[in-house]
Amino acid sequence: MRRYLLAAVAAAAIATPALARDGSPYVGIEGGAMIVEDLDFDVDSDGTDFNDGLRLDFDYGLDVDAIAGYDFGAFRLEGEIGYKRLNVDEARISSALAADLGVPSGDFDVSDNGRVLSLMANALLDFGDDNGWSGYVGGGIGRARVRLAGERDSAFAWQGIAGVRRAISDNIDVGLKYRYFRTSDFDFDDDDGFGSRAKLRTHSLLASLIFNFAPPPPPPVFVEPAPPPPPPPATQTCFDGSVILATDICPQPPVEAPPPPPEPIPERG
Repeated sequence: MRRYLLAAVAAAAIATPALARDGSPYVGIEGGAMIVEDLDFDVDSDGTDFNDGLRLDFDYGLDVDAIAGYDFGAFRLEGEIGYKRLNVDEARISSALAADLGVPSGDFDVSDNGRVLSLMANALLDFGDDNGWSGYVGGGIGRARVRLAGERDSAFAWQGIAGVRRAISDNIDVGLKYRYFRTSDFDFDDDDGFGSRAKLRTHSLLASLIFNFAPPPPPPVFVEPAPPPPPPPATQTCFDGSVILATDICPQPPVEAPPPPPEPIPERG
């Protein structure tokens, strides 16, 4: 499933251009399904360490968040508040830990829920077209509060992000986002000398709805059309074929000399 999610997002990002809302803030909500990797606890029981003494398996979980950020162009910064719901399906106790606790080893069905609250700061790179499809990649760091099996602790967290978005109006985008989320060790300790620690790793596929506070594009500038050229002046054609303005006078044709008078006829005697 993890490979499928990575391949789906990568293929979409390569096949499409990207989106950015240059020089404007934005807010959004995201939510979707989550896969939780098996959680292996190193257990300390009265000073004795049991590596991978307890394993928890999970069903699909829920991952939702709210984001707010600012788009600098090809680069974005955003803050994120996230909530993850963990659905425990099965627990496995190692034989060594089971012998120490005096309980049976093996797999046990468990019906329990956990949750993670996180506060993250993300840095993202955009690529593509402001008015169509977009792609982005990036990551974030922050803090996560883990609550599981009645215990809770806080730990450092980081995440990797990749996604695509589509502008459906001047201000609204919809999209699909992949997130890999991981914490450092969180510790569960009680007053009876029993402690456990583990790292949480999740993979989420989220649908996104983003509102951009980008101003509308400026109205087109009206350019007054140039006046039409004046009509050509009226002309006249003279007797000799020349063309002159109608207000001018054609030259007069030359006056032909009258023919000479006929010669007299001599008389006959």
